[in-house]
Amino acid sequence: MVDLADLTWGRLNGGAQAQAGTFVNLRTMTYFQQASDGALPVAGWWYYLSSSATLTAAQIATAVNTALSTSYTAGNFAAYTSGNASPYPGAGCSDG
Repeated sequence: MVDLADLTWGRLNGGAQAQAGTFVNLRTMTYFQQASDGALPVAGWWYYLSSSATLTAAQIATAVNTALSTSYTAGNFAAYTSGNASPYPGAGCSDG
């Protein structure tokens, strides 16, 4: 699923500068929305879903399901909070 997400949306590391819009983190099943350009939260990889910063959880689930052939619902996603931050975010690469 992650490979398909990478090919569909490209991925941005947490902390990267990004455009306004809605982003989803498939590891934590959270979404982050910003109305203007800014830094993404340091919480792993983010995928850019839309230039709209007002998508609902249901719209996010639909976008993910359409692109990845999954069956998530709005209840599977939550808005990002600082509690989702990774204490050891790493370098965005495989340590294996």
